[in-house]
Amino acid sequence: MEKLISVIDKIVRALLAILFGIVSFCVLVQIIARYTPPEVLTAPWTDEMTRLFFLYTVMLGAPWAILYHSYASIDIIAGRLKGRTRVLLDIFVDLVIMVVAVVGIPQANLYFGVGQVSKSTSLQINLGLFYVVPLVIFTLTVLCCTLDIWRNVKKLRGGNEA
Repeated sequence: MEKLISVIDKIVRALLAILFGIVSFCVLVQIIARYTPPEVLTAPWTDEMTRLFFLYTVMLGAPWAILYHSYASIDIIAGRLKGRTRVLLDIFVDLVIMVVAVVGIPQANLYFGVGQVSKSTSLQINLGLFYVVPLVIFTLTVLCCTLDIWRNVKKLRGGNEA
């Protein structure tokens, strides 16, 4: 299982780097186009492309942050806990996040359905590409929380405490 997670991790990290590169490129084109005469360069597509690829970067990065505990948190209590108690707290936090994601999946699915019937203004692409992001974030969050709970239960059973 850890080997599979490692392979998926490398793929996700590569995708995140590519997506962030595309966002950076689109923003650079926006900046250049802003200071270039309209006869030379216009780039109305960059606004939608930046938004789309930024959303996809967040869509992949946020659940992965859960898996590696790289999210922002106030750990006044958690920072003082060690061993088994800390692992149990991590499992509890993952369960709470997972419940929120599971509750959000049906609503995100409805939201995605609304987006599938519309097109974007400048690129004329299906807005389902934008509206699918919450659905994928919630689904990946459930997956990442499950993997993190699995790791923590494994720590508890094996005595390999954090």
